[in-house]
Amino acid sequence: MGDWIALAAAMVLVATLADAPGVLLVAALTIGYGSLTTVWTRYGMRRVEYSRRLGTGRAVAGDIVPLDVTIWNRKRLPLPWVTAEDRLGERLNVRERPEMQVDEHQQGALLLRNDWALAWYERVVRHFHIDDVRRGSYRFGPVQVRLRDILGRLAGEERFELSDTLLVTPAMAAVRHAEHEMSPLGERRARHSLTVDPALFAGVRPFQAGDSLRLIHWRATARLGSAVSRRLEPARGRAVMLVVDVQTVDGPVLTWDEDTFERMTVVAASLARRLLADGASLGMAAANFAGSPEKFAWLAPRASMAQMPRAGELLARIGPVPSAPLSALLAWLTRRIPPQATLILVTARNPGRHLATLRRMKRSGFGVELVTVGPDAVSHAQVARLARLRAMTGTVEPSWEKPDAVILVG
Repeated sequence: MGDWIALAAAMVLVATLADAPGVLLVAALTIGYGSLTTVWTRYGMRRVEYSRRLGTGRAVAGDIVPLDVTIWNRKRLPLPWVTAEDRLGERLNVRERPEMQVDEHQQGALLLRNDWALAWYERVVRHFHIDDVRRGSYRFGPVQVRLRDILGRLAGEERFELSDTLLVTPAMAAVRHAEHEMSPLGERRARHSLTVDPALFAGVRPFQAGDSLRLIHWRATARLGSAVSRRLEPARGRAVMLVVDVQTVDGPVLTWDEDTFERMTVVAASLARRLLADGASLGMAAANFAGSPEKFAWLAPRASMAQMPRAGELLARIGPVPSAPLSALLAWLTRRIPPQATLILVTARNPGRHLATLRRMKRSGFGVELVTVGPDAVSHAQVARLARLRAMTGTVEPSWEKPDAVILVG
């Protein structure tokens, strides 16, 4: 501050001695500019409020999410130039800002920049739209707000720790079987059960002491001339664990096929909704950190449509880089899912290296099914069938960006 005062005083002295009114005018302007800059530097960022509001915290891939930002100068001092740089998640397309600056401090993050000239007590709201959001979990913030003087020089700045999260779940589509005679997905009869299903008639057997009279098959008894009882199937096991193999290609774990991975998440989300609608107790797992320090992403089985938002959240958070080998996840699951449960593996890789583990699980009483996805889905399904495992190919029509149906063949 002392520099501009000394300069102005020198100009006033020169203007007086040389009788130069122009220099005196410049001195007056210098005094005015210096005074204003001092006031803006000292008081400019006081009572300046910035806020951000997302239209929703949860969305489905392809949705449009409204985004409003507000700046409020809550004092009598006008502000000539206020700039806000709001950090957004990567790969977000803001309709009103087709080109945004990349944040040099965080890889992939984008900066939503806004500039204002604010009068005293002025409040401005700007409306934006995030178009065609992609599956994922996006964090917003912080915000850097800077105040500049009329010449563009920095007069003050403040960092607002505004944190918001946008969770985008995969799009879902109807699951259709290309072959109408296929048995339902994840459907298997339990080999043994303490209960039986009266709707599953399995034949007759000789009457035994202790049989209920309600079990006697009277027509067969009359025809055979001896008492026989109806034999019922054990109750069906409907606990299903949906496992997503996040690694899309064999080889280095830091290499992946993004389209194939996104296609797998659409298939998994669609299967999850179909299984829950059919009354299954659904769980989900993946070898991925999914935004937490846990080694595996895990959702315990539950038979309720309230499970669908949790499954969508898990699929929104996982990425294509595995946290552990798939074999480690399968071994971990055998200790956590109930006996006689069905495991459905959604994978884009050749299952050959995991066939021994999958067959061991099958011999232990688990149901094992594979849904293969990707350009080599047909050959990968055939590898599993040769190992006597049920396998289907899953394709998304017409595309994973705008899915209409998930077609299962096998």
